[in-house]
Amino acid sequence: MKTEPSVKESLLFSGLSENVKTAVISSARIKKWARGEPVVSEGDLCKGLFLVVKGVAAVQKYTPTGEYATICLLNAGDCFGEELFFSEEERYEYALEAVSDVEILSISSEQLQSLMDTYPELKENFGKVLAQKIRMQQKRITILSQKTVRQKIAYYLLSLSSDKKTDKVTLPVSKEVAAKYLAIPRPSFSRELSLMETEGLIRTSGRTIDIADVQALGKEIGDS
Repeated sequence: MKTEPSVKESLLFSGLSENVKTAVISSARIKKWARGEPVVSEGDLCKGLFLVVKGVAAVQKYTPTGEYATICLLNAGDCFGEELFFSEEERYEYALEAVSDVEILSISSEQLQSLMDTYPELKENFGKVLAQKIRMQQKRITILSQKTVRQKIAYYLLSLSSDKKTDKVTLPVSKEVAAKYLAIPRPSFSRELSLMETEGLIRTSGRTIDIADVQALGKEIGDS
């Protein structure tokens, strides 16, 4: 199986020897979905651990009326399904949709357990993946707790900047999807970006946003 850099550089594979990486990858398979296709439906049985190899997928939570909220975005190197591995609950409580064309690597629960029994370092990394999931959920809560549209956008941009260690960030998804993730109406998202650019806080070019004044942007969310 040809492996992408996002696979071997993911948290799941961090620090593992080449022999262990090869053993894990040889036990996995890769499947592709086109943009807009459902990868997982709420209530589906989770049968293992999954890692995004290419593209972006959105974790969605639907209401009975068909409305939905974007809970988080999964990029290349991110996992899903890990939260159910040690749980008595075996079914997804969310849906997963391909925001772009995606490739996803899967390892069955049985294979993963066998691999972790054989390679304790893999089990340690699996624990780190679980911890990362908790951090992602905390970040989502922090975003939703922001009181204004500007504060939500400022927090999101600074978070992307911190993750990438650069003041020039590229939205991983379209502005429409980003607005959904931030729980902001699409017109309000675009309007606020324009205002922030007028005030000299940012410079935008398509999905690329250059944070022109990091300190001022931090003050928007109360950072000193």
